Amino acid sequence: MNGKLRWLAVAGVMAWLTTACLPDGMRIPQSELLSVLERKVGLIAYVGADYNIHVVDQSGSEPIPVTQDAYIGNAYQIYGRPIWSRDGEKLAFARYTGAGESLTSVGLWVANKDGAGLAEVHSSSDFLIYYYWAPDGQRVSFITGTSTNNIALWLVSASGGAPELLDAGQPFYWSWAPDSRSLLVHSGGARADNPEAKLSLLQLENPVVEQGLQLLPTGFKAPAFSPDGRQLLVATAPEAGKAELLLTDVSGAETKSLAEYSGDIAFTWSPDGKHIAYISGEEHRGAGVLGRLTVIDPAGNQKPIELDEEVYAFFWSPDSQSLAYFVPEELQPPTPEPGSGGATSTDTIVIWRLRVMEAKSGKTHEVASFFPSDEFMQVLPYFDQYHQSATIWSPDSKNLIVSAYFPQQDASAILVAAASGKLDPRFLAEGQIAFWSWK
Repeated sequence: MNGKLRWLAVAGVMAWLTTACLPDGMRIPQSELLSVLERKVGLIAYVGADYNIHVVDQSGSEPIPVTQDAYIGNAYQIYGRPIWSRDGEKLAFARYTGAGESLTSVGLWVANKDGAGLAEVHSSSDFLIYYYWAPDGQRVSFITGTSTNNIALWLVSASGGAPELLDAGQPFYWSWAPDSRSLLVHSGGARADNPEAKLSLLQLENPVVEQGLQLLPTGFKAPAFSPDGRQLLVATAPEAGKAELLLTDVSGAETKSLAEYSGDIAFTWSPDGKHIAYISGEEHRGAGVLGRLTVIDPAGNQKPIELDEEVYAFFWSPDSQSLAYFVPEELQPPTPEPGSGGATSTDTIVIWRLRVMEAKSGKTHEVASFFPSDEFMQVLPYFDQYHQSATIWSPDSKNLIVSAYFPQQDASAILVAAASGKLDPRFLAEGQIAFWSWK
Protein backbone atom coordinates (compact mmCIF):
# COMPACT_ATOMS: atom_id res chain seq x y z
CA MET A 1 0.00 0.00 0.00
CA ASN A 2 1.60 3.29 -1.04
CA GLY A 3 1.67 6.28 1.31
CA LYS A 4 -1.26 8.10 -0.30
CA LEU A 5 -3.50 5.01 -0.33
CA ARG A 6 -2.62 4.21 3.26
CA TRP A 7 -3.42 7.78 4.33
CA LEU A 8 -6.77 7.62 2.54
CA ALA A 9 -7.60 4.29 4.16
CA VAL A 10 -6.67 5.57 7.60
CA ALA A 11 -8.57 8.83 7.12
CA GLY A 12 -11.66 7.01 5.85
CA VAL A 13 -11.72 4.54 8.68
CA MET A 14 -11.12 7.16 11.34
CA ALA A 15 -13.92 9.31 9.91
CA TRP A 16 -16.28 6.34 9.92
CA LEU A 17 -15.35 5.35 13.44
CA THR A 18 -15.82 8.92 14.62
CA THR A 19 -19.27 9.31 13.09
CA ALA A 20 -20.30 5.93 14.52
CA CYS A 21 -19.21 7.13 17.98
CA LEU A 22 -17.17 3.98 18.55
CA PRO A 23 -15.24 3.61 21.79
CA ASP A 24 -11.49 3.97 21.66
CA GLY A 25 -9.77 0.74 20.70
CA MET A 26 -9.07 0.52 17.00
CA ARG A 27 -6.11 2.88 16.68
CA ILE A 28 -3.58 3.73 14.03
CA PRO A 29 0.11 3.08 14.80
CA GLN A 30 2.04 6.15 15.92
CA SER A 31 5.42 4.88 14.77
CA GLU A 32 6.67 2.27 12.34
CA LEU A 33 10.03 1.99 14.12
CA LEU A 34 8.72 -0.78 16.35
CA SER A 35 8.30 -3.10 13.38
CA VAL A 36 12.01 -2.71 12.66
CA LEU A 37 13.34 -2.88 16.19
CA GLU A 38 11.29 -5.60 17.86
CA ARG A 39 12.45 -9.19 17.89
CA LYS A 40 10.93 -11.20 15.02
CA VAL A 41 9.25 -14.44 16.07
CA GLY A 42 7.77 -16.94 13.62
CA LEU A 43 6.21 -16.03 10.29
CA ILE A 44 2.81 -14.84 9.12
CA ALA A 45 1.04 -16.35 6.11
CA TYR A 46 -1.78 -14.37 4.53
CA VAL A 47 -4.03 -14.08 1.51
CA GLY A 48 -3.12 -10.76 -0.04
CA ALA A 49 -5.31 -8.22 -1.80
CA ASP A 50 -4.19 -9.94 -5.02
CA TYR A 51 -5.64 -13.26 -3.71
CA ASN A 52 -2.20 -14.88 -3.71
CA ILE A 53 -0.53 -16.47 -0.69
CA HIS A 54 2.29 -14.48 0.92
CA VAL A 55 4.64 -15.08 3.86
CA VAL A 56 6.23 -12.29 5.90
CA ASP A 57 7.64 -11.65 9.35
CA GLN A 58 5.99 -9.18 11.72
CA SER A 59 7.92 -6.24 10.29
CA GLY A 60 5.89 -6.53 7.10
CA SER A 61 8.99 -5.98 4.98
CA GLU A 62 9.98 -8.10 1.98
CA PRO A 63 7.03 -10.51 1.85
CA ILE A 64 7.66 -13.79 0.03
CA PRO A 65 5.11 -14.66 -2.69
CA VAL A 66 4.22 -18.33 -2.30
CA THR A 67 1.84 -18.13 -5.28
CA GLN A 68 1.78 -15.55 -8.08
CA ASP A 69 -0.89 -16.68 -10.56
CA ALA A 70 -4.16 -15.52 -8.98
CA TYR A 71 -6.48 -13.39 -11.10
CA ILE A 72 -10.03 -12.03 -11.00
CA GLY A 73 -12.28 -11.12 -13.94
CA ASN A 74 -14.91 -12.93 -15.95
CA ALA A 75 -12.83 -15.96 -15.02
CA TYR A 76 -10.99 -16.22 -11.73
CA GLN A 77 -8.34 -18.15 -9.85
CA ILE A 78 -7.89 -17.30 -6.19
CA TYR A 79 -6.21 -18.81 -3.15
CA GLY A 80 -7.59 -19.18 0.35
CA ARG A 81 -6.67 -19.73 4.03
CA PRO A 82 -3.00 -20.65 4.43
CA ILE A 83 -2.64 -23.17 7.27
CA TRP A 84 0.77 -23.84 8.84
CA SER A 85 2.22 -27.23 9.66
CA ARG A 86 3.18 -27.57 13.32
CA ASP A 87 6.91 -27.27 12.62
CA GLY A 88 6.37 -23.97 10.81
CA GLU A 89 8.04 -25.23 7.65
CA LYS A 90 5.07 -25.86 5.33
CA LEU A 91 1.74 -24.40 4.30
CA ALA A 92 -1.49 -25.93 3.03
CA PHE A 93 -4.00 -23.76 1.18
CA ALA A 94 -6.89 -23.95 -1.26
CA ARG A 95 -7.09 -22.79 -4.87
CA TYR A 96 -10.50 -22.01 -6.40
CA THR A 97 -10.90 -21.72 -10.17
CA GLY A 98 -14.06 -20.78 -12.05
CA ALA A 99 -15.92 -18.35 -14.28
CA GLY A 100 -18.85 -16.13 -13.42
CA GLU A 101 -20.83 -17.83 -10.67
CA SER A 102 -19.53 -21.29 -11.58
CA LEU A 103 -16.79 -23.01 -9.61
CA THR A 104 -15.01 -25.41 -11.97
CA SER A 105 -12.26 -26.86 -9.78
CA VAL A 106 -10.90 -26.74 -6.24
CA GLY A 107 -7.39 -27.80 -5.33
CA LEU A 108 -5.55 -28.43 -2.09
CA TRP A 109 -1.96 -27.22 -2.40
CA VAL A 110 1.11 -27.47 -0.20
CA ALA A 111 4.35 -25.50 -0.29
CA ASN A 112 7.40 -24.77 1.79
CA LYS A 113 7.39 -21.47 3.69
CA ASP A 114 9.67 -19.92 1.06
CA GLY A 115 7.35 -20.94 -1.78
CA ALA A 116 9.51 -23.85 -2.92
CA GLY A 117 8.00 -27.30 -3.41
CA LEU A 118 4.65 -25.91 -4.57
CA ALA A 119 2.42 -28.88 -5.39
CA GLU A 120 -1.24 -29.76 -5.76
CA VAL A 121 -2.12 -32.81 -3.64
CA HIS A 122 -5.85 -32.93 -4.36
CA SER A 123 -8.14 -31.61 -7.08
CA SER A 124 -11.90 -31.94 -7.46
CA SER A 125 -15.06 -30.10 -8.39
CA ASP A 126 -16.34 -30.70 -4.84
CA PHE A 127 -15.97 -27.70 -2.56
CA LEU A 128 -13.01 -27.82 -0.19
CA ILE A 129 -14.36 -26.83 3.22
CA TYR A 130 -11.49 -27.15 5.70
CA TYR A 131 -8.02 -28.70 6.01
CA TYR A 132 -5.86 -29.57 8.97
CA TRP A 133 -2.24 -30.82 9.12
CA ALA A 134 -1.31 -33.95 11.02
CA PRO A 135 0.94 -32.94 13.96
CA ASP A 136 3.96 -34.65 12.35
CA GLY A 137 3.50 -32.66 9.12
CA GLN A 138 3.48 -35.77 6.93
CA ARG A 139 -0.21 -35.72 5.94
CA VAL A 140 -3.10 -33.31 5.56
CA SER A 141 -6.68 -34.17 6.52
CA PHE A 142 -9.49 -32.29 4.83
CA ILE A 143 -13.23 -32.29 4.25
CA THR A 144 -15.16 -31.66 1.04
CA GLY A 145 -18.78 -31.40 0.07
CA THR A 146 -20.33 -34.23 -1.95
CA SER A 147 -23.04 -34.57 -4.57
CA THR A 148 -25.27 -36.22 -1.94
CA ASN A 149 -25.17 -33.20 0.41
CA ASN A 150 -22.84 -35.02 2.75
CA ILE A 151 -19.36 -34.13 3.97
CA ALA A 152 -16.43 -36.45 3.25
CA LEU A 153 -13.25 -36.72 5.32
CA TRP A 154 -10.04 -37.36 3.35
CA LEU A 155 -6.38 -37.91 4.11
CA VAL A 156 -3.52 -37.20 1.71
CA SER A 157 0.26 -37.32 1.96
CA ALA A 158 1.99 -33.94 1.91
CA SER A 159 4.21 -35.33 -0.84
CA GLY A 160 1.21 -36.18 -3.02
CA GLY A 161 -0.51 -39.37 -4.07
CA ALA A 162 -4.13 -40.51 -4.12
CA PRO A 163 -6.20 -39.14 -1.20
CA GLU A 164 -7.82 -41.76 1.05
CA LEU A 165 -11.49 -41.47 1.97
CA LEU A 166 -11.81 -42.00 5.72
CA ASP A 167 -15.39 -41.21 6.75
CA ALA A 168 -18.48 -39.14 5.98
CA GLY A 169 -21.23 -37.34 7.86
CA GLN A 170 -23.05 -34.04 8.17
CA PRO A 171 -21.78 -31.95 9.93
CA PHE A 172 -18.24 -33.21 10.47
CA TYR A 173 -15.51 -32.24 12.97
CA TRP A 174 -12.34 -33.95 14.18
CA SER A 175 -9.19 -33.73 16.27
CA TRP A 176 -5.76 -35.21 15.53
CA ALA A 177 -4.05 -37.31 18.20
CA PRO A 178 -0.66 -35.76 19.06
CA ASP A 179 1.14 -38.85 17.71
CA SER A 180 -0.64 -38.49 14.30
CA ARG A 181 -1.85 -42.09 14.45
CA SER A 182 -5.55 -41.53 15.06
CA LEU A 183 -8.42 -39.05 14.76
CA LEU A 184 -11.23 -38.29 17.19
CA VAL A 185 -14.36 -37.74 15.09
CA HIS A 186 -17.69 -36.08 15.82
CA SER A 187 -20.15 -36.38 12.94
CA GLY A 188 -23.88 -35.97 12.53
CA GLY A 189 -24.37 -33.27 15.16
CA ALA A 190 -26.43 -34.01 18.27
CA ARG A 191 -27.91 -37.48 18.78
CA ALA A 192 -31.26 -35.91 19.75
CA ASP A 193 -31.52 -34.44 16.24
CA ASN A 194 -29.89 -37.21 14.23
CA PRO A 195 -29.75 -40.94 15.07
CA GLU A 196 -26.61 -41.17 12.91
CA ALA A 197 -24.70 -38.74 15.15
CA LYS A 198 -21.59 -40.37 16.60
CA LEU A 199 -18.30 -40.03 18.41
CA SER A 200 -15.56 -42.37 17.29
CA LEU A 201 -11.83 -42.94 16.99
CA LEU A 202 -10.30 -43.63 13.59
CA GLN A 203 -7.09 -45.62 13.94
CA LEU A 204 -5.03 -44.80 10.85
CA GLU A 205 -3.79 -48.28 10.22
CA ASN A 206 -3.95 -50.19 6.95
CA PRO A 207 -6.89 -50.52 6.67
CA VAL A 208 -8.39 -47.77 8.83
CA VAL A 209 -10.09 -49.11 11.97
CA GLU A 210 -13.07 -47.28 13.48
CA GLN A 211 -13.71 -47.57 17.21
CA GLY A 212 -17.14 -46.25 18.19
CA LEU A 213 -17.40 -44.51 21.58
CA GLN A 214 -20.51 -45.38 23.55
CA LEU A 215 -21.26 -41.74 24.25
CA LEU A 216 -24.19 -39.70 22.92
CA PRO A 217 -23.00 -36.41 21.39
CA THR A 218 -24.98 -33.25 22.04
CA GLY A 219 -24.83 -29.60 20.96
CA PHE A 220 -21.18 -28.94 20.11
CA LYS A 221 -18.84 -28.94 17.12
CA ALA A 222 -15.20 -29.99 17.52
CA PRO A 223 -14.02 -32.65 19.98
CA ALA A 224 -10.46 -32.40 21.29
CA PHE A 225 -7.59 -34.71 22.16
CA SER A 226 -5.65 -33.62 25.23
CA PRO A 227 -2.14 -32.33 24.39
CA ASP A 228 -0.62 -35.51 25.83
CA GLY A 229 -3.00 -37.74 23.83
CA ARG A 230 -4.29 -39.60 26.87
CA GLN A 231 -7.72 -38.02 27.24
CA LEU A 232 -10.63 -36.88 25.09
CA LEU A 233 -12.82 -33.83 25.59
CA VAL A 234 -16.38 -34.10 24.28
CA ALA A 235 -19.91 -32.96 25.13
CA THR A 236 -22.55 -35.59 25.76
CA ALA A 237 -26.20 -35.87 26.65
CA PRO A 238 -27.04 -38.76 28.98
CA GLU A 239 -30.48 -40.24 28.36
CA ALA A 240 -31.52 -38.89 31.76
CA GLY A 241 -29.92 -35.64 32.87
CA LYS A 242 -28.43 -32.41 31.55
CA ALA A 243 -25.86 -32.07 28.80
CA GLU A 244 -22.34 -32.08 30.14
CA LEU A 245 -18.77 -31.37 29.19
CA LEU A 246 -17.07 -34.73 29.58
CA LEU A 247 -13.50 -35.85 30.03
CA THR A 248 -12.82 -39.47 29.09
CA ASP A 249 -10.00 -41.85 28.31
CA VAL A 250 -9.41 -42.93 24.70
CA SER A 251 -11.71 -45.93 25.13
CA GLY A 252 -14.61 -43.79 26.33
CA ALA A 253 -14.99 -46.02 29.39
CA GLU A 254 -13.57 -43.87 32.20
CA THR A 255 -15.43 -40.56 32.28
CA LYS A 256 -15.48 -37.41 34.38
CA SER A 257 -18.11 -34.68 34.13
CA LEU A 258 -16.49 -31.24 34.15
CA ALA A 259 -19.56 -29.02 33.79
CA GLU A 260 -23.26 -29.11 32.99
CA TYR A 261 -24.68 -26.71 30.44
CA SER A 262 -27.75 -25.86 28.38
CA GLY A 263 -27.85 -24.87 24.72
CA ASP A 264 -24.58 -25.34 22.82
CA ILE A 265 -20.95 -25.42 23.90
CA ALA A 266 -17.51 -24.87 22.35
CA PHE A 267 -14.29 -25.78 24.13
CA THR A 268 -10.51 -26.11 23.77
CA TRP A 269 -7.51 -27.29 25.77
CA SER A 270 -4.72 -24.96 26.79
CA PRO A 271 -1.50 -25.93 24.94
CA ASP A 272 0.06 -27.27 28.16
CA GLY A 273 -3.04 -29.35 28.94
CA LYS A 274 -3.48 -27.85 32.41
CA HIS A 275 -6.67 -25.92 31.69
CA ILE A 276 -9.80 -26.12 29.58
CA ALA A 277 -11.77 -23.11 28.39
CA TYR A 278 -15.33 -23.15 27.07
CA ILE A 279 -18.28 -20.96 26.19
CA SER A 280 -21.84 -22.21 26.47
CA GLY A 281 -25.21 -20.65 25.92
CA GLU A 282 -28.47 -20.67 24.01
CA GLU A 283 -28.02 -17.39 22.10
CA HIS A 284 -26.70 -17.84 18.57
CA ARG A 285 -25.15 -15.46 16.08
CA GLY A 286 -25.07 -17.21 12.74
CA ALA A 287 -23.35 -20.59 13.09
CA GLY A 288 -21.70 -19.63 16.37
CA VAL A 289 -22.88 -19.39 19.95
CA LEU A 290 -22.63 -16.51 22.42
CA GLY A 291 -21.85 -17.49 25.99
CA ARG A 292 -19.84 -16.89 29.12
CA LEU A 293 -16.16 -17.73 28.80
CA THR A 294 -15.16 -20.12 31.59
CA VAL A 295 -11.72 -21.51 32.40
CA ILE A 296 -11.48 -24.67 34.46
CA ASP A 297 -8.72 -26.87 35.84
CA PRO A 298 -9.62 -30.50 35.01
CA ALA A 299 -7.49 -31.64 37.94
CA GLY A 300 -9.64 -29.55 40.29
CA ASN A 301 -6.76 -27.56 41.80
CA GLN A 302 -8.16 -24.17 40.77
CA LYS A 303 -11.66 -22.75 41.04
CA PRO A 304 -13.38 -22.05 37.70
CA ILE A 305 -13.10 -18.50 36.37
CA GLU A 306 -16.09 -17.12 34.49
CA LEU A 307 -16.23 -13.81 32.62
CA ASP A 308 -19.27 -11.61 33.03
CA GLU A 309 -19.69 -10.89 29.30
CA GLU A 310 -20.94 -12.72 26.23
CA VAL A 311 -18.03 -14.18 24.23
CA TYR A 312 -18.19 -15.54 20.70
CA ALA A 313 -14.74 -17.07 20.12
CA PHE A 314 -11.33 -17.38 21.77
CA PHE A 315 -7.78 -18.60 21.15
CA TRP A 316 -5.27 -19.76 23.78
CA SER A 317 -1.82 -18.17 23.78
CA PRO A 318 1.07 -20.61 23.08
CA ASP A 319 2.38 -20.22 26.65
CA SER A 320 -1.09 -21.12 28.05
CA GLN A 321 -1.11 -17.97 30.21
CA SER A 322 -3.75 -15.99 28.31
CA LEU A 323 -6.76 -16.20 26.03
CA ALA A 324 -7.57 -13.77 23.24
CA TYR A 325 -11.35 -13.55 22.93
CA PHE A 326 -13.90 -11.79 20.73
CA VAL A 327 -16.99 -9.93 21.90
CA PRO A 328 -19.56 -8.50 19.45
CA GLU A 329 -21.03 -5.16 20.42
CA GLU A 330 -24.06 -3.67 18.71
CA LEU A 331 -24.00 0.09 18.31
CA GLN A 332 -26.75 2.34 17.06
CA PRO A 333 -25.92 4.14 13.80
CA PRO A 334 -25.17 7.87 14.03
CA THR A 335 -28.11 10.28 13.68
CA PRO A 336 -27.63 12.83 10.86
CA GLU A 337 -27.15 16.41 11.95
CA PRO A 338 -30.19 18.69 11.53
CA GLY A 339 -30.33 20.11 8.04
CA SER A 340 -27.86 17.60 6.60
CA GLY A 341 -30.57 15.87 4.57
CA GLY A 342 -29.37 12.44 5.65
CA ALA A 343 -31.86 9.75 6.55
CA THR A 344 -31.70 7.99 9.90
CA SER A 345 -30.67 4.34 9.49
CA THR A 346 -32.41 1.64 11.49
CA ASP A 347 -29.54 -0.82 11.01
CA THR A 348 -27.31 -1.50 13.98
CA ILE A 349 -23.55 -1.58 13.61
CA VAL A 350 -21.63 -4.51 15.07
CA ILE A 351 -18.09 -3.79 16.17
CA TRP A 352 -15.95 -6.64 17.49
CA ARG A 353 -13.81 -6.21 20.57
CA LEU A 354 -10.60 -8.20 20.81
CA ARG A 355 -9.70 -8.64 24.45
CA VAL A 356 -7.16 -10.70 26.41
CA MET A 357 -7.83 -12.59 29.63
CA GLU A 358 -5.25 -13.91 32.09
CA ALA A 359 -6.10 -17.58 32.59
CA LYS A 360 -5.21 -17.75 36.29
CA SER A 361 -6.52 -14.43 37.56
CA GLY A 362 -9.36 -13.71 35.16
CA LYS A 363 -8.10 -10.15 34.63
CA THR A 364 -8.92 -8.72 31.20
CA HIS A 365 -7.88 -5.81 29.02
CA GLU A 366 -8.77 -4.41 25.62
CA VAL A 367 -6.49 -4.94 22.62
CA ALA A 368 -8.53 -3.55 19.71
CA SER A 369 -12.01 -2.91 18.35
CA PHE A 370 -12.46 -3.69 14.67
CA PHE A 371 -14.57 -5.14 11.89
CA PRO A 372 -13.36 -8.66 11.02
CA SER A 373 -12.69 -9.34 7.35
CA ASP A 374 -15.26 -11.52 5.59
CA GLU A 375 -12.79 -14.42 5.57
CA PHE A 376 -12.07 -14.15 9.29
CA MET A 377 -15.79 -13.93 10.03
CA GLN A 378 -16.08 -17.39 8.43
CA VAL A 379 -13.54 -18.69 10.97
CA LEU A 380 -14.96 -17.25 14.20
CA PRO A 381 -18.14 -19.41 14.41
CA TYR A 382 -15.95 -22.51 14.09
CA PHE A 383 -13.08 -21.33 16.29
CA ASP A 384 -13.08 -24.59 18.30
CA GLN A 385 -12.14 -26.46 15.13
CA TYR A 386 -9.75 -23.80 13.79
CA HIS A 387 -8.08 -23.53 17.19
CA GLN A 388 -6.60 -26.97 16.52
CA SER A 389 -5.21 -26.12 13.08
CA ALA A 390 -4.30 -22.41 13.15
CA THR A 391 -3.35 -19.62 15.53
CA ILE A 392 -3.62 -15.83 15.61
CA TRP A 393 -0.92 -15.62 18.32
CA SER A 394 2.80 -15.08 17.76
CA PRO A 395 4.92 -18.00 19.05
CA ASP A 396 6.18 -15.89 21.97
CA SER A 397 2.62 -15.00 23.04
CA LYS A 398 3.32 -11.26 22.76
CA ASN A 399 1.38 -10.32 19.62
CA LEU A 400 -1.81 -11.11 17.75
CA ILE A 401 -2.60 -11.00 14.05
CA VAL A 402 -5.83 -9.19 13.16
CA SER A 403 -7.69 -9.60 9.85
CA ALA A 404 -9.75 -6.41 9.66
CA TYR A 405 -12.23 -4.86 7.24
CA PHE A 406 -12.29 -1.14 6.46
CA PRO A 407 -15.85 -0.26 5.37
CA GLN A 408 -15.18 3.14 3.86
CA GLN A 409 -12.56 1.69 1.52
CA ASP A 410 -14.31 -1.65 1.03
CA ALA A 411 -10.93 -3.27 1.67
CA SER A 412 -9.31 -5.60 4.17
CA ALA A 413 -5.91 -5.40 5.84
CA ILE A 414 -3.72 -7.43 8.17
CA LEU A 415 -2.70 -5.73 11.42
CA VAL A 416 -0.29 -6.71 14.20
CA ALA A 417 -1.64 -5.99 17.69
CA ALA A 418 0.34 -6.16 20.93
CA ALA A 419 -1.35 -8.61 23.31
CA SER A 420 -0.58 -6.24 26.19
CA GLY A 421 -3.03 -3.71 24.73
CA LYS A 422 -0.50 -0.95 25.45
CA LEU A 423 0.50 -0.33 21.84
CA ASP A 424 -1.52 0.70 18.83
CA PRO A 425 -2.17 -2.02 16.25
CA ARG A 426 -0.04 -1.44 13.17
CA PHE A 427 -0.60 -2.07 9.50
CA LEU A 428 1.21 -5.12 8.11
CA ALA A 429 -0.21 -5.67 4.62
CA GLU A 430 -3.32 -5.42 2.50
CA GLY A 431 -4.97 -8.81 2.73
CA GLN A 432 -7.97 -10.99 3.47
CA ILE A 433 -6.91 -13.32 6.29
CA ALA A 434 -3.71 -14.28 8.12
CA PHE A 435 -2.39 -16.82 10.59
CA TRP A 436 0.85 -16.92 12.53
CA SER A 437 3.17 -19.93 12.39
CA TRP A 438 3.32 -22.18 15.44
CA LYS A 439 7.11 -21.79 15.69
